[in-house]
Amino acid sequence: MTWRDGEGAAASLPAGVVVSAADLHHTETALLPAGLRTRPEWTWRRRNPGIGTVLAYLGVSGELPQLAHHTMVFSEDWAPDFRAIFSAATGDSGGSGSSGGPGSSDGTGSSGGPGGAGVYSESVYVCRPSASDPGVAPEGTENLFVLIPVPARSDGARGTVDGPGDAEVERIVDGVIELIGRRAGIPDLAERVIARRTAGPGDFEGRYNAWRGNALGLAHTLAQSAFLRGSNASRRVEGLLYAGSTTTPGVGLPMCLISAENVVKRLRGDTSVGPLPAGTLGARGTRDARGAEGPARGRESGGSPGAPGAGSR
Repeated sequence: MTWRDGEGAAASLPAGVVVSAADLHHTETALLPAGLRTRPEWTWRRRNPGIGTVLAYLGVSGELPQLAHHTMVFSEDWAPDFRAIFSAATGDSGGSGSSGGPGSSDGTGSSGGPGGAGVYSESVYVCRPSASDPGVAPEGTENLFVLIPVPARSDGARGTVDGPGDAEVERIVDGVIELIGRRAGIPDLAERVIARRTAGPGDFEGRYNAWRGNALGLAHTLAQSAFLRGSNASRRVEGLLYAGSTTTPGVGLPMCLISAENVVKRLRGDTSVGPLPAGTLGARGTRDARGAEGPARGRESGGSPGAPGAGSR
């Protein structure tokens, strides 16, 4: 396995087993040479990246008793929200291409454009952690985390977490702050925001190599669910295994933890369907990706025939 460290220097390490928890598209198309890819670039044209998100991290002066720790703001009609996310991303005429701003007649956010630019769902999630833990915000203030579904796009806009941010993201956040204030009965919410950071699909793509800036992982369509989602082992590189939201079983923190558990089971040759017993991680020898016994940490340098190619760039 070869990589570059934080200073750009090349480094390498012989490995019998490599587990990639990175985005599967990035692992397959950027970290592996063409001849060792189980899923070449052309196979991704048929796959659905799921949704993107715009995130807003807000510091607000005064208290916000109108909001619980977890608040879901739903549109009365979900159909425009679904169109905004899943149709606009492909330029489908059924999307919300020229809808108005927040509160528009079709329920979607600001005006759309080719590829879903500027379009967002008005069904959003708001977290107010200071409702349960006052220590997360200075006295006399609250903090909010807002998740806004948007189309997943490879050219997605960025927020201010790593730079000045794009106007598209800031317009979306402005509209949703107004929406939350209106729906929750906080008419002066926008004026009370004293700290603000944002992130968009471009940040997910740039920071985490998320394919097309998706926020959660591949969509759970019929063709991308259960055994159809794919294997957690490479068909081309012996000893290369996958974990995370872009492989089986799917998206969400519990699923990602199960994906890691499935890797452990594969290495141990464990075909049971239940969870691993508590306290068994590292307690006994594992099996490598080919089924041979090895130490709990995997094979040391030297590995076995064919293994050094795992994870090579």
